[in-house]
Amino acid sequence: MLLKLKTSVILSPLAGISSYPFRILNRRFGCEFCFLEMINCRSLAHSSKKTFKMMKTDKDDRPLGIQLLGANEGYIMKSLERLHGMDFDIVDFNAACPQRKVTSRGEGAALLKDRKKLASLLELITKNCDRPVSVKIRLGWDNASKASDIALSCQESGIGAIFVHGRTKEQGYSGTVDYGAIASIKKKLKIPLIASGDILSAELAKKMFDETGCNAVAVARGSLGNPWLFREIKEYLERGRLLPRPSLEELIKTMRLHLRLLCDFYGDIRGVAHFKKFFIWYTRGFEGAKPMRNEISRIYTISGIEALIKRFKDTVA
Repeated sequence: MLLKLKTSVILSPLAGISSYPFRILNRRFGCEFCFLEMINCRSLAHSSKKTFKMMKTDKDDRPLGIQLLGANEGYIMKSLERLHGMDFDIVDFNAACPQRKVTSRGEGAALLKDRKKLASLLELITKNCDRPVSVKIRLGWDNASKASDIALSCQESGIGAIFVHGRTKEQGYSGTVDYGAIASIKKKLKIPLIASGDILSAELAKKMFDETGCNAVAVARGSLGNPWLFREIKEYLERGRLLPRPSLEELIKTMRLHLRLLCDFYGDIRGVAHFKKFFIWYTRGFEGAKPMRNEISRIYTISGIEALIKRFKDTVA
């Protein structure tokens, strides 16, 4: 089934980040389509409690996609059985993750070295899934010259859309995005292409659209401590206007809301633990905040976090 997009900006799956609280927060600032964290097929097949916690959602968390990671046909089939009856709008397959612990198992970006196996796995998924299926790839393992061949092979497997990160596996997240390579892929495809890589601002989102012709963009690292990015991109694409960055009052209000959402979802102890990394992202670029970013690792209570947020506000005001 062809994926019919109703939005041009999507929130990518982010490991250890894209939990229910994170998605709901970003939706409040204009994000319309979100993904869960990447889900390991082995864990889902074994009905891992942690995995099902990661998959928690509700009617306010729509539209929503799920991204599967795996290379074993048995685990993939079992995962698709587990998903039966669950309310996801799209099933994405990851052939892009560059992490060593993933590629060493022949999963993620490792599949870019074996186009036949990747195509076979995608055919298996499309034939056994009643929702649109997409795939996330990179420009290759270590050379972008065959990126179009990889994408065309994926298209022939019956998928409805393709996500393309504009770097190779060897690049990881370093170096620059290859807009030309993404544009070359787009020209050869009949299915929608969603581009990702360095969507860190409204201007860079527009640059991706202008230089690649993509159907949509996927935001990843740009959303960390920056849920306002979605409304900024929307405004810039539709009206050509750059919105002002959030005021200090809005930043503080959002930090406190995020902390509450995390603690409501995980409980106070785990919620505080999750919030610590977000505090570091929210306070980037503020003079005088570095000592507090170092201090937060030693705070374990909501009251301690609240006090630190107040100190941050008083320091940078």
